[in-house]
Amino acid sequence: MTRVLSQPHTRDALQAGIDTLARAVVPTLGPLTGPVALDDKNRGGSPELLDDGGTIARRILQLDDRDADVGAMLLRETLWRQREVYGDGAATAAALYQTVFAEGLRFIAAGGNAMLLRQALDAGLKTVLDELRKQVHPIATPDEITRLALSVCGEADIAETLADIFDVLGPHGAIEARDGGRDLAHEFFLGSHWESRVPSNIVFEGRIGERIELNNTAWLISDFELDDLNALVALVSDVAAAGHDSLAIVAKSFSEQMIAAQGANSRMEDFTLVYLEPTGLVDEQEAALEDLALITGGQVLRTISGHNFETVTRDLLGESELAWVDRNRFGIIAGGGGEEKAVKREIASLESIYKNSEDQRRRELLRTRIGRLRGGSAVVYAAGSSESEMRYQEDKITRTIAAMRAALLEGVLPGGGTALLRCAKGLRERYEASIDLHERAARQILMRAAEAPCRMLLANAGHEAPAIVLAEIQAGANGAGYDLRAGRIVDMRDEGLVDSATVLMAAARNGIGGAALALTVDTIVHRVNPPLAIEPGGLPSGAPDIGNIELK
Repeated sequence: MTRVLSQPHTRDALQAGIDTLARAVVPTLGPLTGPVALDDKNRGGSPELLDDGGTIARRILQLDDRDADVGAMLLRETLWRQREVYGDGAATAAALYQTVFAEGLRFIAAGGNAMLLRQALDAGLKTVLDELRKQVHPIATPDEITRLALSVCGEADIAETLADIFDVLGPHGAIEARDGGRDLAHEFFLGSHWESRVPSNIVFEGRIGERIELNNTAWLISDFELDDLNALVALVSDVAAAGHDSLAIVAKSFSEQMIAAQGANSRMEDFTLVYLEPTGLVDEQEAALEDLALITGGQVLRTISGHNFETVTRDLLGESELAWVDRNRFGIIAGGGGEEKAVKREIASLESIYKNSEDQRRRELLRTRIGRLRGGSAVVYAAGSSESEMRYQEDKITRTIAAMRAALLEGVLPGGGTALLRCAKGLRERYEASIDLHERAARQILMRAAEAPCRMLLANAGHEAPAIVLAEIQAGANGAGYDLRAGRIVDMRDEGLVDSATVLMAAARNGIGGAALALTVDTIVHRVNPPLAIEPGGLPSGAPDIGNIELK
């Protein structure tokens, strides 16, 4: 039967779960820590090596104590959201979350109101974010880019590699991490590429390898559902007569007859016909078509606008001199028929929209489009002597790319927990100016939370007197912080010890905001034999059940 847990047991259970998960994540905070070895009998093979708090949290599916598990899953959701969107900062978010919840719990146990405290914490969070914004400064030189990368990943070879790539491609460049070999390596690719699906493998039959080079190509860019063989024959004849060596058709779908016709064409030696279907969500597909048309100089032909396959003429098509296609993507290397000025105008427009947008998914789509229109991409090949080691380095590279991209676009803050420590002054001023009990309590809680990441960094590094170091940092000039490797107070920016402003502010929002919400949970309802939610956030909305727990 269903079991209900009420106060005061609810908050005790939540704290137990939050503390358990935080203890697994917080030890990854800082440059002087090693990876966590995750031994999962269901995965098989060697243990998984992790130094990413978000991924560690994601791997923990359930605690044995069902009451404590609720608190752990609340924190798990927050940490994975931080990791998924920003690539880094999960351990900092965990430190803030754990401290705010523990300190808030003491205040509520002494008679405070949870809802009023949450409101005051939300107001105090705005103060923290304002204080952080005052400390942001841009990344200006290649040397600063290298030091930023080293600050994020802690490995000089990875830092130098990524600094080189970002120096060439810029912050919007398309960069991918893949499995490599014994040594770290990277390579650049010219041009722009798109994710796609090839509806049939017929086009690859009889060819060496799984990549087709397309020379002097005409591009039909549409959202058509194609099934008219006569129109296809007429278009191919028209394109070939115009001197093109290949035709690439981008459409929503292709009938079996159209695919069979492609098979017949694949036996021709002097002309190549390729079908491509865009992948991704609707807005991603629309953006892909628009960018392809801009680069090739063609038009996006849409059914809703009255276009159809039968009336396609050669002047509606795009062009490229050199392109390629494989099973999962295609690209244009050189000679797109679009106007360079039009491409530059579109890039400028997208960059302006990017700066003014706060929607993270939209920003990611805009970033992808800007990088694609600028052209050029890179692949970093992770190194390792075992599968676990290679996965570990590949994940570290991916996270470093995300954090560096955010820092190059939005600026950086002093690292080592210094930026959060500097927020204490503004919080204290508002604490002293307030007479409201809950506002004063919230400011005190946030002042303690602002110290937590720095304290935990020092503890992870084995420092014996963190309180003395904190006092020295707070007494120093703005930007002063503690270099854990050198063991002394330094100017964090001069030493390149910095954090991405976007990542750190997101960690503050997620850690403090998540804990403030958790403090208001009054009742836990346990279900009989609940389904196990593999992904943070519970089961998909279409599933028979919505997750492990119900909060009220």
